[in-house]
Amino acid sequence: MKPLYKILLFAIYPLIYFLLGYLNYSLAGKFLLMGVLFVGTFIYLYYYKPNLASKTLAILAIFIMLLHIGYRAVLNDVFHMNQDAVVVIESIFSTNLQESLEFFRQYSNYIIKHIIIFILFVSSYIYIIFGVKNRGRVTLKAFLIVASLFLIIHLNPIRRSNPLYFYPYYYSKWQEGLRVVKELKEHINSIIESKKNSVKYIGKEQKRVVVFIIGESSTRANWSLYGYKRDTTPKLNSIKDELLVVNNATAAGAITIPSVERMLTAATKKRPNLWRDSPSILQYAKMAGYKTYWITNHTTDKNGILRALASSANSFIITNKGSSRGEGSFDEALLKPFKEALEDSANKKLIVVHMLGSHPAYNFRYPKEFSKFTYNFDDKVMQDLKAKGIAKWALVFRNLYDNSIFYSDYIRYNLINILKQSKDANSSMLLYISDHGEDVCHHNNFSGHNPKAKEQWMVPMVLWPKSKAKEFIDANISFDAQDLDKLLLKILKIKIWKEHYF
Repeated sequence: MKPLYKILLFAIYPLIYFLLGYLNYSLAGKFLLMGVLFVGTFIYLYYYKPNLASKTLAILAIFIMLLHIGYRAVLNDVFHMNQDAVVVIESIFSTNLQESLEFFRQYSNYIIKHIIIFILFVSSYIYIIFGVKNRGRVTLKAFLIVASLFLIIHLNPIRRSNPLYFYPYYYSKWQEGLRVVKELKEHINSIIESKKNSVKYIGKEQKRVVVFIIGESSTRANWSLYGYKRDTTPKLNSIKDELLVVNNATAAGAITIPSVERMLTAATKKRPNLWRDSPSILQYAKMAGYKTYWITNHTTDKNGILRALASSANSFIITNKGSSRGEGSFDEALLKPFKEALEDSANKKLIVVHMLGSHPAYNFRYPKEFSKFTYNFDDKVMQDLKAKGIAKWALVFRNLYDNSIFYSDYIRYNLINILKQSKDANSSMLLYISDHGEDVCHHNNFSGHNPKAKEQWMVPMVLWPKSKAKEFIDANISFDAQDLDKLLLKILKIKIWKEHYF
């Protein structure tokens, strides 16, 4: 087999992935060109000087490129995202070993599938390229041509498809991002200083307590409070008359970071960077005389942009003492610090509670006694999903997810109950909304974040008490969570002069 044919065999691997829909077709040219040139350089090197070092380099080149393609295929298969998506970059460089293990447990079926494909192709390439007796060497001129093309290609944007370039490049960008966040905090602090005299509390009451609960990965499509055919929210159902339930709320973003940014700042879907030039709700509240709290069960709230938002609170409390979201810190850990915050003597308080809610992996989100649906495959919900052709192994994820909704209902109910029994209950209001939803076998066997699914955007939104909440919002309107900052300012009774909010 001639060397050129061996080089072009590399195209078969990404081609199959493209045909199966695991890779974005817009990347086809980049993969083909990078594949031929990258692997071709080392294969030509092997034929020109067939020593152990050259052979090792050739095998390493093939291994890296195939692994990289498999990695991108997993991202597209599971999350419908490319490697340079902001959430992917943030997740890779902000994660730790335990969170990585949790990811593998949640998506093991997808990962194992691609690992098997990867191993088969690596074995095939090694056999085809090195298992056939060398029939001759190519000339130095041929090698130099391919090597030159390989170097030239790194002078344009296509070089970012090369993993040896990509990860160092984006790691440096991520480090730069951390520096920028620090500078942004200083910049926003200067804005706060310039606006402090234009922000006023206009409420008549001396005491005011506002609780904002941020849910995680909870779609209202799986809440019985919204008509789901499983009893996943019995606690909230029992106090439904006390709640204002917003029927048609849309998430501010499909993933946590942009969603929380847009809910807590002036940023919107059309103007996502507006948060950089405006204080957050916590900062406005502090300027208006509120004592602020950020109580979270997310270890990742201490990283990146969320840290920039959360750390502006007077009190920043992380209840998850493990190094991973999967180490058993259930959301009930939030109850004690929440009660302590309510007992604080401050007259005006804004308390933000960030739940882990239904974040994957779902089986880590609740204790065993809340495994209500684990072995249930015959109720109306399961029958409907089976009729759609959903596989039984996929239905397991729906059961686990519904268990997490069931447990989170217990937590939400207790948060409301603690607030109702607090000394400032008559001066209080609570608002709950999830950052985004989740697609859990709603359309096929997939479970996880899926921006293309409507369930990813259908978020539950609940306010307590109903009698006071009606003053601020109509339950039947279509509400976009990117406008939540404006709603919170109204609930906090904060007036901002010469601002776009009013």
